Amino acid sequence: MMSASTTTSGSRRGRNSRGGPDVGTPVLPGGPRRFTRQWFDNRALPWLLLAPALLLIFGLVGYPVVRTFYLSFHEAGLASLVSGDMDFIGLDHYRHIIGDPHLRRVFLVTVVFGLSCVVATMVLGVAVALLLNRPFKGRWVLGVLVLLPWAMPRVAAATVWQWLFHDQYGLVNWVLVQLGLEGFDGYAWFISPLPAFFAIGVVVVWGAFPFVAISVLAGLQSVPDEVLEAARIDGATAGQRLRLVILPMLKPLLLVLVVISTIWDFKVFDQIYVMTQGGPARSTEVLAIATWREAFTQLNFGLGSALAMAMFVILTAITIVYIRMIREEEGL
Repeated sequence: MMSASTTTSGSRRGRNSRGGPDVGTPVLPGGPRRFTRQWFDNRALPWLLLAPALLLIFGLVGYPVVRTFYLSFHEAGLASLVSGDMDFIGLDHYRHIIGDPHLRRVFLVTVVFGLSCVVATMVLGVAVALLLNRPFKGRWVLGVLVLLPWAMPRVAAATVWQWLFHDQYGLVNWVLVQLGLEGFDGYAWFISPLPAFFAIGVVVVWGAFPFVAISVLAGLQSVPDEVLEAARIDGATAGQRLRLVILPMLKPLLLVLVVISTIWDFKVFDQIYVMTQGGPARSTEVLAIATWREAFTQLNFGLGSALAMAMFVILTAITIVYIRMIREEEGL
């Protein structure tokens, strides 16, 4: 027989202050151990799975950038770089870049040449994509031919093109002479900056436009036929459909391709090094060639690191501008 106190306490446990049943504090099934397991699965496990990739990215990208940034503030020659005894000189390398007329010209040449190659690459890539998007006999052959420049190694391609632009027995001069341009008989492409940059630009664009063409072709094939048919019924010409319907729908894709092309064309090195090595008289030297020359021929790793950081800042700024344009286009 239960006592009165036991009955009273039991009744108190069964009722709360408002007279309703006392449900008590909810307890998760499994208790603290289940809570710990859920915390591990939701918080710790994703980071553990990402840790190998993050370490690889930091080792391949993060550490070199940080190390280059550090070297740009030090007087780092070969001996001091090996011994680790480098003198801190602050912003002296950056002041030297600003005050050196040749390096200022290198920056200007890099921007002009890079933007010109980007424009030519995008125009040629979009034109080829529009051509491949139309049904005609032998389209697959053209598609294979378009992919060949992208598959060919850049050093090998630059070597072949250097022979094609040779002044005495190059195919380019022979073709131009056969077309009636007698002034190109024995024309030397690499003895002055403008024709040399034109020849290098041809090689850069020739190797880069297939990626743009294939990407834009994939975008064109994703445009709904109903939209194009509606524009055709409304009386829009082929040019108007391209300008008012197709290109606006492909604008996010085109902006991404512009970002990629800008990064590629601003740090072009292989083609220039193979064809001119920055000559004649360093007149075709761009920022990548100047960085290589200072760091690995002059063994001035501090100034070379400062030039590399300047290129990094320029590409980062241009990429940020493009990303903002993409976000504004998507309404983010």
